[in-house]
Amino acid sequence: MDKYLEKYAVATESLCNSFTQQNAYIAPLVAEDVAALKTIGMDPNIWRFARFPKDTTDAFDSYFARVLSDSDCLLFTVKCGSSHDVIGFTRLKNIDVVAKKAEIGTWLTGAYQGKGLNRFIKLQLLAVAFDVLQLDEVYCYVSEDNQPSIKSLLKFGFEVDASKQRLSPTRKSTKEIPQHYIFITAANFAIASKADK
Repeated sequence: MDKYLEKYAVATESLCNSFTQQNAYIAPLVAEDVAALKTIGMDPNIWRFARFPKDTTDAFDSYFARVLSDSDCLLFTVKCGSSHDVIGFTRLKNIDVVAKKAEIGTWLTGAYQGKGLNRFIKLQLLAVAFDVLQLDEVYCYVSEDNQPSIKSLLKFGFEVDASKQRLSPTRKSTKEIPQHYIFITAANFAIASKADK
């Protein structure tokens, strides 16, 4: 974590502690969770829309080593509210406190997909982004064929900015996948979070 993000660590942890009664909740990543994430992280269901699936030991280890070495991000474990088992991972990455923007990414192991848990996770992650970090916008790039994710984000209050769509390479070097730039502002998050109460 970059030094400029360290000042947010206590407030982030305090906010995350308030989430533990939810059906799923986020908690700052700790060393003890890494092994559990590696155990569940190669589930092919997680990566079915990924440009570069991480469903082998080598691919996942390489990906997660890069994640852990990123300095401009906040990393979170996703846990089941009833069992407190590790069920996924989420992060705020490419955090730019000057531009007041950050990118998000989330994955859940297949057994917990399609159960409405993603909304809890997004509410919590965006609360960290907007309430703690005081960002103005959070965004992600989503592959065009990942319609479940796109629909979920739009239903939540995210919008698509077609001018920022990009073509992204895949492990099949001859194929590029269109990726949509999908974002939510602090104002729209305030509306979404009120509607959830």
